Amino acid sequence: MNIAQYMPVKIIFGSGSLNQLGEIAAQYGKCAMLVTMPWEGVQKPAFIQAKDLLEAAGLRVVTYDKVVPNPTTTTINEASIIAKKEQVDVMIGLGGGSSIDTAKAIAVGATHPGVAWDYVYTEKKTANSSATLPIIAVTTTSGTGSHTTKYAVFTNPDLKVKSTIVNEAVFPKAAIVDPELMRTMPAFVSATTGFDAFTHAFESYTNIHANPLIDQLALVSMEIIVKTLEKAIENPDNLEYRTLLATADTLSGICIANVGTTLPHSIGQPISGKCPWVSHGQSLALVYPEFLKFTQSACIEKFAKVARFFNSALENVSDDIAASELSNEVSELQKRMNIYTSLKELNVPKSMINDIVRDAVLCPDTYVNPRIPSAEQVKQMLDNMWETS
Repeated sequence: MNIAQYMPVKIIFGSGSLNQLGEIAAQYGKCAMLVTMPWEGVQKPAFIQAKDLLEAAGLRVVTYDKVVPNPTTTTINEASIIAKKEQVDVMIGLGGGSSIDTAKAIAVGATHPGVAWDYVYTEKKTANSSATLPIIAVTTTSGTGSHTTKYAVFTNPDLKVKSTIVNEAVFPKAAIVDPELMRTMPAFVSATTGFDAFTHAFESYTNIHANPLIDQLALVSMEIIVKTLEKAIENPDNLEYRTLLATADTLSGICIANVGTTLPHSIGQPISGKCPWVSHGQSLALVYPEFLKFTQSACIEKFAKVARFFNSALENVSDDIAASELSNEVSELQKRMNIYTSLKELNVPKSMINDIVRDAVLCPDTYVNPRIPSAEQVKQMLDNMWETS
């Protein structure tokens, strides 16, 4: 077996680690762009602290606070123009995956001919690694893993297509993971981002390119999430729970950076790309029960192992029986967290299903799933997602 692992991100992890932001950013220049969602709200203290730390380290700070939950070419192109004009040296993505992915895309768009969308992998182009601005990720959620990956995911609203820059140039130079920043996450954000982290670990673990090193990281991440996520939702200010979930998210990010995601992302991505009111985590929660039922027969042993994290009673049954219970266990978790849903409940038009199928079967993630579906099977899964059972 040949294994290639690569993780160039310097991870600064722990309570209070945000305090190192200024010192780290100053290594990369004199002008930083601080990229966030509108910061008047739960992120206001983190935004103010980050800005103050950057300025105290001698950096000029340009703020861009128009990030949207499913990042778009509209905001990225606007911010790229500002970054060029202001001669920004380093990008700071502060927030969840949307802010970090936006910062990554701006780092490309501000330094390359054309616009960032020209460099998504569906266009068969790549970013020039020597030109891309350095990126520092400051994550305030524990779900997307973007702080440890070479991916920047965003949507072209004119095409209604969601795609990804895949390039080592957008690995952050540093990732600050401060669990203190996660204590203000609302319950729904905790649930959807936590479930997102679970999917990253699960899909890396069951990917046809899985390897023993990533398997171990994925198993640790999934076990933490299954045992901790609901507790964190019920006790949002508990620093121990937030630290555990931040650990799981970081491990899951390393997993997808080295192995990648599978079928749920190839179906979920076009759903949120065409229907931007559906968050990434919501789209994955929607897809998972049907995906698990479809894939189970091709991955019995691994499905069984994960099912036993949910229900210790499954230790006493065969792998076949344990694996068959995983979809039910995941659905019940979703119901307890209020993220079990349907296409109908998410206001995804039924007429859009064929377009989602078309995009899903074009996505490379579909073909690293343990069981590869036909277009007809993807459509059947989506038809089954129309209403909750």
